[in-house]
Formats: sequence, structure tokens, C-alpha cells
Amino acid sequence: MKEEVKDKLRQNAGKILLGGTGALLTLSVVTLGAGLLSDGPAASGTQADAVVQKLESNLGEARAKLATRHTALLVQLPGMDIERVNRDRATGRSLLLSLTESSASTRTVKEQQVLLDDRYGFLDHKSRVLTEFVPEWMTATGAAKGAGTTYTLADLDIDVSRVQGLNYSYTGVARLDPVRVGPDQNSAATSEFVVFTNATSQDGTLTSLDVYRVSSKTRDALAAVGAEQPSPRPTG
Repeated sequence: MKEEVKDKLRQNAGKILLGGTGALLTLSVVTLGAGLLSDGPAASGTQADAVVQKLESNLGEARAKLATRHTALLVQLPGMDIERVNRDRATGRSLLLSLTESSASTRTVKEQQVLLDDRYGFLDHKSRVLTEFVPEWMTATGAAKGAGTTYTLADLDIDVSRVQGLNYSYTGVARLDPVRVGPDQNSAATSEFVVFTNATSQDGTLTSLDVYRVSSKTRDALAAVGAEQPSPRPTG
């Protein structure tokens, strides 16, 4: 029974972090909102900016505290190597950037596929990363017709999803914001969201990878949520 509880905690550590963030933010909104309303309608307009700034400050502090608790939780879980997790997260970030930088490349889809195939030994001609993600990403961002949109990594969350023996699995969600639009692209380019899963062996070698570009409907919904909150610094 204890082992089942430990496994559930390990696999849902990311959810615990997000849940804690939501709880702290809800408490902040209720507390500040009550204070604002108690001063009457006349004061609400002048205090609105102060409330927003206070909420943003609380959000930043909450994220920092919960990130610390999240790390502490991982350390306490049996068999969890936090140094390896941090190393694997850095690897995941680098891998993501390698895949998405093609949006601003002048390489053809075929050239990009060959490049990634040579760079990563676990990819082959049957990999969905090469056969599906790369063509879709380069087409959507304009790179399939020359240099497309250049993106910056605005937000990145990578969580441990499973630990099986010496193999660690991860799930990540990234938001990429356009910083320069290609000459043949719509100037109103929007943020792109990418979901990926990967696994590593004990020495940190990547053993598997799946990457998906989020659908336009889901992307717009995520972008709307992101617009309501201050953008955190990229982590990973």
C-alpha cells in the first residue's frame, strides 16, 4: 500500500504543484477582492491597478515557493534522483529547441528530417517526430517555403511522469511566442504550443520521443489563459 501511495505521489508531483498554485491564487483573489469592495465603489477604480500588481506579485511568490516544495517532494520520494531530473529537464529543453528552431530555418523539410535523424540515434525514418511533427511544424510556421517565423521559448514545464527502474519518463508543455515573422507569413502570427514526452536511461541518453503541435482550438484556449497571467520565465 505504501509503495502505491509513493508511486502516485511521484507520478502526480506536477499536478500537486499546479493544484497548490491554484489554491494560493484563489486565496489571494478573495483576500484582495474583499479589501477592495469594503472601500466602496468610488475607490474601486483607483485601486484596480494596485490590486493587479499585488496579484502578480503574489503569483510570482507562490510559484517560487511551490517550485521549492515540488523539488523537496521529489527528493523525498524513494528512488528519485533530483540531480538527474534537473539534468534530464535541461536535455528536454535543448531537444525542444532543436526541433522548433526549424521554424526560422531555410532548410527544406527533407533536409531537416535528415539532420535530426543524424543527430539523434533513437530517431529513424519511421519516427512520428520526423514523419509528422517536422512537416506539420515547418508548414504551419512558414519554414516549408523558406525562412518562417522565429519563436522564443516563453514558457516551459517539464514534469516526471514515470520512474521505472533506471528509466525516467517526462511530459512537457511549451509555449513559443513569435518574435519575427517570415516575409511570406501573416504578421499576426500567434503563440504556438507544443506537447512532448520523452524518456532517458540512467546515463541521461534519450531513448524515446513523441512531439505534438497543439491544435489551433486548444492553442487559442491556452493563449487566452496565458494572457490573463504574467508570463513566467522559461524553466527546465
